[in-house]
Amino acid sequence: MSSKQLFKILEKVSMNIIGHHKERDFLEQLISKKEVSQSTLFVGPESIGKRLVALEWALKLINKKDFQPSLDQATPLDIQILEPERVTRRGVVRKKSIGVEEARAALRFLRFSPQDGLYRVLIIDDAHLLTAAAQNILLKFVEEPEPSVVIVFITHERQKMLPTLLSRLFEVRFGFVPFGILQEEGLPLGLKDSEALPDFFFQLGRPGVLFQAEENPKAFKRKKEFLTKLFRISTLSIRERLALADELAKDIPTLIQLFEWFLPGLYVRAKEASEIEQAKKHLLLLDNLSETLNEFKRPEVQARLTLERLFLSLA
Repeated sequence: MSSKQLFKILEKVSMNIIGHHKERDFLEQLISKKEVSQSTLFVGPESIGKRLVALEWALKLINKKDFQPSLDQATPLDIQILEPERVTRRGVVRKKSIGVEEARAALRFLRFSPQDGLYRVLIIDDAHLLTAAAQNILLKFVEEPEPSVVIVFITHERQKMLPTLLSRLFEVRFGFVPFGILQEEGLPLGLKDSEALPDFFFQLGRPGVLFQAEENPKAFKRKKEFLTKLFRISTLSIRERLALADELAKDIPTLIQLFEWFLPGLYVRAKEASEIEQAKKHLLLLDNLSETLNEFKRPEVQARLTLERLFLSLA
C-alpha cells in the first residue's frame, strides 16, 4: 500500500467509523484493564469497517489517538499494515496471496522496540490470503508472544485460515451495521438515500459499500446496475438472463462481492415480505445464491455455465 493510500485511510479513522460501538468500547476496556492480547482476530463480513476499527485501536494502543497523518508519514512508526497486493488485468482487480517473504518482513518490523509507547502493532488485512507457509511463520511468533507486540488479523473468511493459528487468536466478532445506525451516523458523512444510493444499499449493513459509492461513483454505478438486475432476475427474459450471466462471469472477484452484498439484503426482503409466497420465493433464491456463491470460490468453477444454470432455473 502506498503512503498516499494509507494517508487517505487514516484520515478517515476517527470520523468515518459507523457503528460497532459495543466492540470499540470493549477494545478500549482491554487497554484500560491491561488485558490486551498479543494476537487478536477481527472477524466479520466484508466492508463493515473492521480495518478502520483496527486502525483506531492501534492508535490507542500506542497512545497516538490524536495522530495526524500526512503524505510524508501516513502511519506512526509503531504501526505497520500488511495486506495483499492488488493487480489489475483487463480491468479486473485481483488480490494476490501474502507470502513468506512479506510475513518475514513484517516480523522484522515487530522485533524493534516501540518508538513512542508500549506496543508495536502489526495489522494484517485479508489474513485469509496468507499462504499456509506464511501462516506457519506467524504461528511460531504467536506461540511465543512478546509483551511489546500486538498483531491484529482481519478476515471475512475465517475458514481459510489454519486451525492451529486460529486456536491461538483472541477473537473479536463484528456484524452488519443495523439499518437505523447506518442511516443516522451516515447522514453527517454525506451518506443518504438518493437516486445514486437507493435505500436498498443501507439495508446491506456495510458502510464500506456506501463509501465506495461516494469515492468511485462510476465503478459503483455498474455494480448498482448488476444488483438491480439480480433483484429483478425473475422479470428478465431468457436473453437478458444469459447476457447478465455473460457479463458477471468476466470478473469473478466482483461477482463474489456482489453476491455477498446481495444475500443479506435479500434476507431482509424475505423477512419483510407481506405475503408467504413472496417470502418463500426470496428464501428459495437466497438458498440457490448461497450454494452458487460457494461454487464461485472454487478455482475450477465454470462461472458462466454456473450462472446460466442458476438464472434459467429461477421462475
